[in-house]
Amino acid sequence: MKTNSEEDLYSSIEKAFSSYVKSCMTFMSRNFFKLHDQEMYRTGSLEEIKEVTLRQINAEHNDFAIIDQKESLFKVVVTLSSFEKNLLYLKYHEEKPDWKVAELLGVSRQAITKSKKKLLIKIKDSLNS
Repeated sequence: MKTNSEEDLYSSIEKAFSSYVKSCMTFMSRNFFKLHDQEMYRTGSLEEIKEVTLRQINAEHNDFAIIDQKESLFKVVVTLSSFEKNLLYLKYHEEKPDWKVAELLGVSRQAITKSKKKLLIKIKDSLNS
């Protein structure tokens, strides 16, 4: 007959083995799906590969459009007043709420909302011309 200490030993060994098997199964299942996805990508059809290549080429050409947009935006920002520049910086770069921007600039929140609308229209008009 087994004693309590032997039963405790077998129980702890069983728990440890179960835990080990569970961790192995978890790792293998993650690895399985990762390998499956890699294999599916590797054996993709020629049409799928063409689409991926075209998307990459389009992304490279869009980089030039982004540069042009940045240059245009820079030209517009240079023409703004210091208040408008501060408003742009605090609201869109620092991502501060209107009430915090108003507090920092010493005006009301309503004034910030109104100035923001005017500023965005001004920038849009300058970029479109």
